[in-house]
Amino acid sequence: MKIWYLTRTYYPYQNGGGPLLRTGAVKYLEELGWEVTVVMPNYGSNNVNIDNNIIQIPFKHIQKFSSLLERLGIYEDYLDKWVKNAFEYLKNKVKEDDIVFATSGGELGMIKIGSLLEEKLGCKFIVNFHDPLQYGYMNGLRPDKKPHIGREKSQEKYLNNVDLIITSSQYYANVLSKRFSYLKDKIHNNYFGYVEPMELLNNTKLKDGKLCIAYVGTMGSTQKPEMLYEAYKRVTNKENIQLFFVGDRSHYKPLQKINDDNIKFIDFLPHDIFLKFMTENIDVGFVSLANDYYGACVPSKIYEYINLGLPILGALPEGDGKEIINTNNYGIACNYNDLSALTKAIETLQDRNYLEKVRINIKAHHDEWSMKQKIKEVDVLIQKLMEQK
Repeated sequence: MKIWYLTRTYYPYQNGGGPLLRTGAVKYLEELGWEVTVVMPNYGSNNVNIDNNIIQIPFKHIQKFSSLLERLGIYEDYLDKWVKNAFEYLKNKVKEDDIVFATSGGELGMIKIGSLLEEKLGCKFIVNFHDPLQYGYMNGLRPDKKPHIGREKSQEKYLNNVDLIITSSQYYANVLSKRFSYLKDKIHNNYFGYVEPMELLNNTKLKDGKLCIAYVGTMGSTQKPEMLYEAYKRVTNKENIQLFFVGDRSHYKPLQKINDDNIKFIDFLPHDIFLKFMTENIDVGFVSLANDYYGACVPSKIYEYINLGLPILGALPEGDGKEIINTNNYGIACNYNDLSALTKAIETLQDRNYLEKVRINIKAHHDEWSMKQKIKEVDVLIQKLMEQK
């Protein structure tokens, strides 16, 4: 039986945590015996490109304009035009016995295609939420105050046909179960884990006696990585700390203003080089989300840091990400709006004995957080679904 894996982004065509984890999911599903074909937009040309198991269907519209139409409620999703083209392409290729596996990093488009194909063909339809749907109210919360029509009705319309919903946090599984109580038995959580396992080093780095803390990823208001710098400035012995910000800060003013010899800025690194850099230079990984709405998200960097055996410093909303760090003693996660607690956490991490205890604990749990292990939970769910035919 074949899985049609629908995704907005996929590595190496796009970079970042989302594309990497989807590439990993396909790899490990194939290792478990599934035949998987990836379907995604072609952002580079107006041709349908087929590369082994990857089909790229042209993305023929201006994204900013389409996003505006989505905000106004004229489009259900900024991908609507692409959805129409993709559906026309797939409706004669997907079979009734196939599985459509629609991923979502906040968009509705892939879910919409899956629902349309299920309606027409009667195929099995799975939705995998990496992040919650953007601009659907969640426990009364929105991600920001920008004008945007609510999308609860559209979400409900296209989830009505679903056979299985997989979330990446128990928080969001609970939200969906409450919102769509009639779908409760179809909703399951799966922590996706890290993609490629790293060989863990036994030594603690602490180069030149300094505690090296790194933030890696998107530089924006959703993450507010400058929180790390603000907390660092309050530390008494901050000369023994060095901060690294890895990523593109060219469009983010709060980080552009920093001028401090103890703060190092490094441009985006390819994933393999990023892993090597972190292994050789960093003692603590910093992760942040600065909005209660994103309590439903588990940042992929948490799994990356576990993979690297790095203690984690977090500034996060209440949710699974914060709980994973604190409950398992993988480091210290504070509320994102508590700068004093974040400062105290940095001071605690300066204790080498404490730091090493956390390292040892992470290493003991390392293998259980690999995607190769976690994907087996998804495999069981799909197998059970197919037994219902």
